[in-house]
Amino acid sequence: MLYANQFYYKIYGYTPQSAKEKGFLNAKFILPESDYLYIKREVFQHIRNGHREFQLEYRAEHSSGKLMWLLVRCFYDPEQPDRMTCALVDIADRKEMEEKLRISSEESRIAYQLTDKLMYIYDAEKKQLHQPKAAADEFGLPPVVDDAPYSIVKSGAIDGPCKKEYIEFYEAILRGEPNGHAAVKKRRKNGSFGWYEAKFSSIYDENGNVKKAVISCEDITEQREKELSYQKWSQYFKSQEGKTIGFYEYNLTKDLFDEEAGDLPPDYLRPLKKYTQTVQYIADHFVYEGDAERFSDFFDRDSLLVRYYKGQTRGSMNYLRKRPDGSLFWVRAIILLLADPYSDNVRLFMMTLDIDKEKREELKLRSQTEHDGMTGLLNRETFVAKVTRILGEEGSANKHALIMLDIDRFKTHNDVHGHPFGDQVIRETAHFIKGFLRESDLCGRMGGDEFMVLLRNIGSEDDVIPRINMLCHLLRRKYTDKGEVSCSMGVVFYPRDGKTFRELYQNADTALYEVKNTERGNYGIYKPER
Repeated sequence: MLYANQFYYKIYGYTPQSAKEKGFLNAKFILPESDYLYIKREVFQHIRNGHREFQLEYRAEHSSGKLMWLLVRCFYDPEQPDRMTCALVDIADRKEMEEKLRISSEESRIAYQLTDKLMYIYDAEKKQLHQPKAAADEFGLPPVVDDAPYSIVKSGAIDGPCKKEYIEFYEAILRGEPNGHAAVKKRRKNGSFGWYEAKFSSIYDENGNVKKAVISCEDITEQREKELSYQKWSQYFKSQEGKTIGFYEYNLTKDLFDEEAGDLPPDYLRPLKKYTQTVQYIADHFVYEGDAERFSDFFDRDSLLVRYYKGQTRGSMNYLRKRPDGSLFWVRAIILLLADPYSDNVRLFMMTLDIDKEKREELKLRSQTEHDGMTGLLNRETFVAKVTRILGEEGSANKHALIMLDIDRFKTHNDVHGHPFGDQVIRETAHFIKGFLRESDLCGRMGGDEFMVLLRNIGSEDDVIPRINMLCHLLRRKYTDKGEVSCSMGVVFYPRDGKTFRELYQNADTALYEVKNTERGNYGIYKPER
């Protein structure tokens, strides 16, 4: 090596001084022995073929001994035949993304089989509903239902007044809406009816068209029906035996625990006869500290009595609870307030359910629905929502730059070199953008080859122009046998060029349009009409 900057050494886990001390003067030092000769042959083959610029992906050895993936871009000048200039890019994230894409189908299949949550997959292209066998058997339907939702309505599985809402739920998916929910009354195979609340989150293809929707369905029969009978509710809670952490009854009016109803309390709760004492003990010993205040507010005796007299007789809350070993798990507390059938006292039914598996799956799905599956960037809906919230919360006190960019001649690259290459270009573009951003900045894939970047809290336009210019050059790269790929960008500034996302988006689109009609692979700053 003739010269290397400090960032070069940093990639391999060295400083220039420590590298010199270790004898790090030759590429052999950081390449696995099994790879060195292969890489050397590749480099000289490019030179023999007259390539002045080329790039290679290779494995390198970190000072810790760990192998890592790097991309080297090589620049060779025949007038200086004894040397070559190289630039390195860490592509570990890209390699990890490729591996995740490879296993995502199998992972989803296994996760779907293991979850206890009532989950459905709706194929929007084929109008097919894929449901678990248990759910299909419950409603007398096949596991895969064609022409959904219309065939399901025709089967009589949906109560008459709810048919319109049920159809609208699925047509919202077909229209491309990102999410939605509905509550409908359904007829079970045994002839009984139940209320079910369903929520969907749409999954889009690279062109922004809805591909599938993940639907979660929850039985809310007991929440919807006005079952005010003390005995009926008691029987319902007891029927959940084996699924609950605990089921208890309290006399809120007298602040007493009912020892003759519900589960037998554990030893540590038996000395506590008052409801208020029990709530305080549980909050102090079993509820995660971050949820303790919310837990105490939810179960506050006076607040519950006020709610009851206002007609608010039901409620639930999810919170984190501690296991004996200190680990945390999700639980759901469900309460019902009823008048005692034999007095004017207010009674509280409380049931605690272990929902850890369900909740963690829900959080995982929520993350998946907020991010673009191919690139890991925010999807269009999430990016728009986050930027809109930032503009609304911060007002015009802070300045931001919004950049719209797309890949030049992407359709040509896609058509000539194939969709796999097109997908590779999109993923690598996203990777370079993510590496360019600060932690507070945002980036989203708006669909196809269009991306947007929000550079937050900039000092001035002059401060940010060098960064934009740097991004423009970073996104210009060459592929062996496929030519150069570049990106064009339209830039607007908040609040100068607009105070809403819609205004900024339209003006950025105008700036991008002018760049693509004049000089591709460059950026243009929006110029408001005088």
